[in-house]
Amino acid sequence: MRALIVDDDEVSLEILENVLGEMGYEVVRALNGREALKLLRKDPIHLVITDWEMPEMNGLELCRAIREEDFEGYVFIIMLTSRDGGQQKIDGIHGGADAFLVKPLNPEELLVSLKSAERILGLETRDLAMFALAKLSESRDPETGAHIERVQSYARLLAQHLSTTDRYHDVIDAEFVRLIYQTTPLHDIGKVAIPDSVLLKPGKLDGQEMSVMRTHAELGAQTLEASLQRFPNVRFLQMARDIAMSHHERWDGKGYPRGLAAEQIPLCARIVALADVYDALTSRRVYRDALSHAQTKTLILLERGTHFDPDIIDAFLRIEAQFVAIHERFRDDEKVARSEVYGAAMAAPVELQNKVLVVDDDPTVRDLLANFLNRHGVECVTAENGEQGLLLFDAHQPKLIISDWTMPEIDGLELCRRVRSRSGGAHVHFIMLTMHTDEEDLTRAFDAGVDDFLAKPFDGAAMTARLRAGLRAVALHDELLQRHQGSRQLNEQLTSLNHRLEKLAITDDLTGLYNRRQAMHRLEEHWAMSDRYQRPLAVVSIDIDHFKQVNDLYGHSAGDVVLRGVADIFRECVRSTDSICRIGGEEFLILLPFQTLQEAEICAQRCRQAVSLREFDCGGGRIIRSTISAGIASRRTEIANFADLLNEADAALYAAKRSGRNAVRSMRGESAAEYGKVSAA
Repeated sequence: MRALIVDDDEVSLEILENVLGEMGYEVVRALNGREALKLLRKDPIHLVITDWEMPEMNGLELCRAIREEDFEGYVFIIMLTSRDGGQQKIDGIHGGADAFLVKPLNPEELLVSLKSAERILGLETRDLAMFALAKLSESRDPETGAHIERVQSYARLLAQHLSTTDRYHDVIDAEFVRLIYQTTPLHDIGKVAIPDSVLLKPGKLDGQEMSVMRTHAELGAQTLEASLQRFPNVRFLQMARDIAMSHHERWDGKGYPRGLAAEQIPLCARIVALADVYDALTSRRVYRDALSHAQTKTLILLERGTHFDPDIIDAFLRIEAQFVAIHERFRDDEKVARSEVYGAAMAAPVELQNKVLVVDDDPTVRDLLANFLNRHGVECVTAENGEQGLLLFDAHQPKLIISDWTMPEIDGLELCRRVRSRSGGAHVHFIMLTMHTDEEDLTRAFDAGVDDFLAKPFDGAAMTARLRAGLRAVALHDELLQRHQGSRQLNEQLTSLNHRLEKLAITDDLTGLYNRRQAMHRLEEHWAMSDRYQRPLAVVSIDIDHFKQVNDLYGHSAGDVVLRGVADIFRECVRSTDSICRIGGEEFLILLPFQTLQEAEICAQRCRQAVSLREFDCGGGRIIRSTISAGIASRRTEIANFADLLNEADAALYAAKRSGRNAVRSMRGESAAEYGKVSAA
């Protein structure tokens, strides 16, 4: 196996290469993350061992970049670190690392990690299928897929229309619309805790079963509330929790689980309630057919002011044509058709929509089989030899083949082998007609891919039994394939949700900049890099001058415009390698790795000047001008840690504000106390 090792330290690379070479690995080297990415894009490498702290692109950034790209096959990442901190490992796991090793390397620990990597990278198709089914069992809701897509589309459509009305114009903004689309798929997440006997029951639920089913609302909300305990200000999780808890509440207060009424019910849940009911009524169920749009509309209108918010009913009536269009775009016809075929196969297994291919060089046998199958409602095509059988297989793609063993040129075994090679992974049930009963012959047939045998001369009962088993196998395989595809889609949705959740956890919702928690984490990383390479590090602490007056005079919406505008200016004025953070209110922090105090002053002055020249259009003819004050500090030998560096920058910021604002100040080597005295004087 090839392994890519990434470290900016040549000595560490040499040691690691020797150890891996002794273990039989072919080793490729890279000195930093960018070089490693180029090698991965050039040749398939599935094992990466990378140092954490490197210039240009560190190990965590490399890990994230690997996960964002679509490499052929999975890449197993082992992260090397000189620090054994729990938080660092958590960050690494979020970034996509699979295993961690602490420097200096312990060869036995490395061997254990490599064995784990080999097991994961050596998974065969059947193991991956089992993994997919395991993920499917976690979701367990039989109404994923198109149901989710329709309901989230209905909910977004309703929210978009409501945002144009006078009543909700200031309540529903673009962010609300985006969030309701993203969170609606989680409305029934609580169903993962409902027993199979209730969740998968093929019919209506009785009173006790319905009571159990209704617990899914609170269970789902509790699941999301647990995440909110860790990330309390994430709007995504807040809306998802509200929808999960309250989408079964009713306008008249007779819903569940809490009996909320009218506007006690969160607006997002009132919207999803109508979307969910509309989709339930227009979708087929085991115990009833789907209702038409007109029938569904009639039932929904009867519930205006009782089940549903009247405003949302009015919005639905104005955009009902778009509801119909969404329903048509995400139809479940294919799923329904398949379920009907499966049901028919289980109840009367000799009826199948696909043709059955019969291959035999004896015309009498072909006719007997064709007549028998036709009498049982099975359409079949016949071939007099293997070559003709292959042509008919390509033309009709049958799911079941009945073939004689002994035929000229291409016999039954060879026909089976060629069918397997042409099927493209689709299951084809192959029944062999034979007079061979020798165990060695039967073993050869199974090795060639034969599924079942029918002894010549055959009788009707035996043929019916073989067909029943064959069609059941075909139906089961198709159902598993469909579930596997649904599981893969679910995994993609979960991955996307995790990425969004991770982004929300480290960024400020308003400006898109790093939040305070991530700012401290990034500063700690830059401090360690500066310490390791003895390179400069500077920070700029910034306040928007007189920002409270903006909120008081023009309102918080105008303040938000200024905050976003200032954030955009900072992005324009700094390097791509610098980090801009909003650490609270109108306070910002810019991290400038490898910049001297003089370079940081130039950057801060550029930001200050750009803000002072910008006009912020807050709508309604309101144009606001603003300024900033900034304090700079750079790392010196007497500064013990990054917290002291921040304190120094804050002291410089305080001096800039005392000097009259719209100014930049730096410490220039004095202590914070001394600088404060000079500024005050």
